[in-house]
Amino acid sequence: MSQRSLTIALFISLAVNLFAIGAMVGGLVIGVRMSEGRERAMRSGPPPIFAAASALPEARQDAYRQALRGEARDVRRSLMRAGEARRQAWSAIADEPFDPAAVRQSLKDAQAIEAQARTRLENRVVDFAGDLSLEERRALAEALSRPPVRRHEGRDGRGDRGERGDGPGRQP
Repeated sequence: MSQRSLTIALFISLAVNLFAIGAMVGGLVIGVRMSEGRERAMRSGPPPIFAAASALPEARQDAYRQALRGEARDVRRSLMRAGEARRQAWSAIADEPFDPAAVRQSLKDAQAIEAQARTRLENRVVDFAGDLSLEERRALAEALSRPPVRRHEGRDGRGDRGERGDGPGRQP
């Protein structure tokens, strides 16, 4: 090979290596950002039924949380059972022979477990509300009936549109 061919081969090899290194670094950066976004989404705060405690006077907040805490353990176990039942139902789609009625029944059972758990927790809130004053019940009712805040991260990572000031009805 001539000197010129070696030089060209060297530059082509360098370009390919730089491209490969750039692709790997880019993949790592994207992977890290995606995992951070997933972690943020998973850590979005307490469920609305627990977050409603902040609407109560400080003296009542601890009592509300304590009332829910005991029920929450059982609810968590029930939701885990429901999730496992749902996963088993979905995996049964691959069974041979395929039994759609059994899959539907398993999904229905999982939904029933979730509904029972939610009912127990919500009944506990209603029982707690019976001991509150009218003003405290109104504050709790408003907090519980408020739709949950959902964060949608944009490219700048600053949260939902309302935080940036360019939501519906606003000029960019």
